[in-house]
Amino acid sequence: MGVLVVGSTHMDFYITASRLPSPGETIRGDAFFVRPGGKGANQAVGCARLGARTYLVSAVGGDQLGSAALEALRSAGVVTDYVYVDASTHTGTAFIVLSRDTGENMIVVAPGADESVRPEHVDKAFAELSSEVRVVLAQLEIPLDTVSRALLRGRERGALTILNPAPARSVGEDLLRYVDVLTPNRVEASQISGVVVRDVERAFEAGELILEKGPEAVVITMGSEGAAVVARGLRVHVPAYRVRVVDSVGAGDAFNSALAVALLEGKGLVEAVRFANAAAAIKTTRVGAQSVPSRGEVEEFVRRYGAPG
Repeated sequence: MGVLVVGSTHMDFYITASRLPSPGETIRGDAFFVRPGGKGANQAVGCARLGARTYLVSAVGGDQLGSAALEALRSAGVVTDYVYVDASTHTGTAFIVLSRDTGENMIVVAPGADESVRPEHVDKAFAELSSEVRVVLAQLEIPLDTVSRALLRGRERGALTILNPAPARSVGEDLLRYVDVLTPNRVEASQISGVVVRDVERAFEAGELILEKGPEAVVITMGSEGAAVVARGLRVHVPAYRVRVVDSVGAGDAFNSALAVALLEGKGLVEAVRFANAAAAIKTTRVGAQSVPSRGEVEEFVRRYGAPG
C-alpha cells in the first residue's frame, strides 16, 4: 500500500537576512543557498522519509534544476516514474527571503513546469499502480483540472483523498466533493468558508461551513496555535508543540505528509493530527523545505515531549 502525491516540484533559492524587507526597500542579506522544494515534492519526500511507499506525479523542466530536483527525490526514496520532463520550459522556481531571527519568510514562485502536470499523467499513474494507491495527496500549485482528476480517480478506487488547498486559490464544490480530508491553513480556511479565522472557535465555525461544501473532515492548521479538527459530530483542538522556529517554509508540507502516512497506517484523525503536529514542529527547527524528519525522529520527539499542553 502506498501514497500517490500529485503536485509541484521546484528548486528554492534562499537569501537569509536579519529581517524581511518592506515594499520598495533593499536590505543587505547574509547567506545564499539552493534547496529542492515545491509543495508536491516536499510532501512526497515527507511521506517517503516517514516510511510510506510514495509515488509522485509531477513535472520538471529540461534544465539542470530539474535534474537536481529529480536526484533529490530519488535520494529520499520517492518513486519518480511519473515525474515528467518538459524540455520546453523551466523547472518551477521559488525565491525566498528568510528572517534568520524569526523564521518568517517572503516567497515568489515562477511555476514553469508546474503547468505541464496534466490529467492524463494522473490517469497513467492510476492505470499502472492499480490498487497499490491507498492515499491520494494533492495541493494547488498545479492546474486545477489535474488536481480534480487525481481526487476523482482516488475516490473511484476507494483511496483516501487529502487536499491541501495551498497556495490559496478559489476552489469550487465540484472539486471539494471528492475530498475526504481538507487541510487549509487559517488564510485558506477563511477564503473557502467566508469566516475570518482569528482563533480556534472561529476555526471550528469555518470548518463546519466547509463541511457543507463536500469534504468529510477539515483540519485547519494554525501555526503556533495548533490545529482545529472538524468532522460530523467532532470538534477537537490539537495544540502545537513549542519549538524555536528557524525556517517555517515547508512546515505545512511536513504536516500534510505526516497526516497522510498516519491515516494510511490506520490511525484515527485526531491521533494522526497529533503525529503531524510533531513532524511539522521538527521541520521548523531546520532550514530547507525538504528538511523533513524521519519516522524515528518523529517518534523520539513524541517520546521526549509527550502531548503538547
